Amino acid sequence: MKVLVLTDSLSDLDGVGRYTVRLLRALERASPGLQVHVLLARKHRPTSSDVPAHWRVDVALPPDYFFYMSPLRFWASRVTATWRAWRAARSADVVHAIKDFPHSLIALDAARLARRPCIATAHGTYTIQPLKDPRHAARARRAYRRFDRMISVSRYTRARLLELLEPNELPPEHVVVVPNSVDASHYAEARAVGDRPWHHFRFTLGIGELKERKGHHLSVAAWSCVAREDTGLHHILVGKRVGGAYESQVLAIAAVAGVQDRLHLVGNVSEDEVIDLLQRAEVFLHTPVTASDGGFEGFGIVYLEAAASGTPAIGTLGCGAEDAIVDGVTGRLVEPETRPVANALTALLEDDVLRARMGQAGRRHAAENPWDHNAAKVLALYRAAGAKG
Repeated sequence: MKVLVLTDSLSDLDGVGRYTVRLLRALERASPGLQVHVLLARKHRPTSSDVPAHWRVDVALPPDYFFYMSPLRFWASRVTATWRAWRAARSADVVHAIKDFPHSLIALDAARLARRPCIATAHGTYTIQPLKDPRHAARARRAYRRFDRMISVSRYTRARLLELLEPNELPPEHVVVVPNSVDASHYAEARAVGDRPWHHFRFTLGIGELKERKGHHLSVAAWSCVAREDTGLHHILVGKRVGGAYESQVLAIAAVAGVQDRLHLVGNVSEDEVIDLLQRAEVFLHTPVTASDGGFEGFGIVYLEAAASGTPAIGTLGCGAEDAIVDGVTGRLVEPETRPVANALTALLEDDVLRARMGQAGRRHAAENPWDHNAAKVLALYRAAGAKG
């Protein structure tokens, strides 16, 4: 089988990149001889070391801001990229749009021109956003019903998608939930990273780009409440720093509480350092919110990575964390408000036995949700779409 994949990243530094690389590697294990051809948007992040040399990778898609281009530039980019994707699709058995709309529209148009089936993955925010946009809504609605199937990474994302579309526009059975997964063994062994500052203090950990929907303002506010009393507790945030008002807001929350010297924004770090941090953290504290622009967390692979590392997590209700954390078993799910998050954090920090039990349960949960299971379901969708065509 030959699979053409359209994505914006093959990097370890973002969720879509991690999803793409891990799924494709698992698909190769599930289907020996499977051939991968990846079309990338503009390469703006480093390629993961897990990308094998035999994958064909071409930069052929519009950049991330394709959605926001002027109408004339949008159509010019769409036509050019569709032509490139069509040329590649002619040699494929199935086309998989991993990057959301409107890049998925390019995948769909190219697949239809080449008379190939097309599958799309719905991750979260950027699947829903087009349906609310006056300019793109009608186009997105038409596209979504034309995919052979849509894969939703969580029940939450699927529910958000279906609530915006009538059954005659998108039948519920058209959207199949295939939850994100994790390679548990990847997080099992200690990593040789040398001496690092976080080896010398207790800390909670958050991972994610500094933007509103990741909820860092909430996690830092809750941590600050706890840290005022627990004077040895630090908090580390891993993720791209973009500066601006939101980063200033997060820093100001800690400053007002007088704990700014124990808040560490370390930016992006190496994969080995991420794993070292996950393994050493007291609690993984990631509290997404629905942002002012409507953005939300579609799943949160980082929760499964924390579980695989043996670290309990605190996440929030009203987002994809509901599918990633087993409440009361691998961590806690709470309302996206400061006091409930702070209370959950205090309860975990004060109970070593509970943290250890949740850590062990997390490892078991991660082992039960490997990418191989995910790939088997995706491969079945590929074959069903091909048979239907």
